[in-house]
Amino acid sequence: MSRVTQPSVRQIRIAFLITALGGLLFTFDLPLLRLSQADQWTMVFTRGIFLFLSISAVWFFTRRRDAGNTPFIAGRAGVLVAVTSTIGNMAYIGAIVQTNAANVVFIIALTPVIAAAMSRILLGEQVPTLTWVATGLAFFGVGIIAWDGIHAGKLMGDALALVSAICSASAFTVVRATRKKVATSLAVGSLSSALIALIFFQVSLSGLLQAGSFGIPAWVWLGLNGFIAIPLATMLLARGPRILPSADVSMFFMLETVLTPVWIWLLFGEMPGGMVLAGGAIVVATLVLHSAWRLSRTAGTLRSAPQEY
Repeated sequence: MSRVTQPSVRQIRIAFLITALGGLLFTFDLPLLRLSQADQWTMVFTRGIFLFLSISAVWFFTRRRDAGNTPFIAGRAGVLVAVTSTIGNMAYIGAIVQTNAANVVFIIALTPVIAAAMSRILLGEQVPTLTWVATGLAFFGVGIIAWDGIHAGKLMGDALALVSAICSASAFTVVRATRKKVATSLAVGSLSSALIALIFFQVSLSGLLQAGSFGIPAWVWLGLNGFIAIPLATMLLARGPRILPSADVSMFFMLETVLTPVWIWLLFGEMPGGMVLAGGAIVVATLVLHSAWRLSRTAGTLRSAPQEY
């Protein structure tokens, strides 16, 4: 008796919920880093160490529960994700230091376009036309958000943000192709980026004790980022492509584009303008409508298709 080869409607819904929660947690990434007021390579090092410890701890306890059946590196797929994570971590931190937040979130929002292209070229997946339309609409909304600030960005920072987006899309595509559990590969990538920062660049460990925003030491903000928010987000998002197409999963990264300006406004008093609010409304509406369409389309397919047992 063979198992059902297609995910159920309930599994699809849970996958969307898990992915949405992961995307929401990622919206706290940039604000927490900015609250620390640490320098670039100190952030890379500290965030990398925290991520490595937290993700490894989850793997250790999960491995004990599963009687040792979960490897730390899931073969070639795990290695590829570790490499993209290493590069992506350093590129992302460099981007938020060397260009403004609007430029970073604008370019990171290109992830679904890149992921869709990779899925089509490398995996031969047929990307639905409405997914391309939704991506285009979301891209338009993101463009509205970033229009006022993009002209002030620096070329190197923008290039690093693009590298980060490519790395994220590559990781999604690897997971989609192999359906491997690669969350621990993100831990390896985090440790690798931390070691690179420590060995080849200047890391100010004493600066971690200095007060960041609101008089709180920098290491506290970086700990909240690397030990709590981002590990949870990455593990949730890493599960999504095992059921959902990578292009669909990566669209939830656009929540960062919408909500990050809100958190920055609440924390630093930087009021989002009317264009930001309008662009955010377009992105949120696109995500909601696209997700509803995907769920209804999948449900209809499962109901009409014969089930194999």
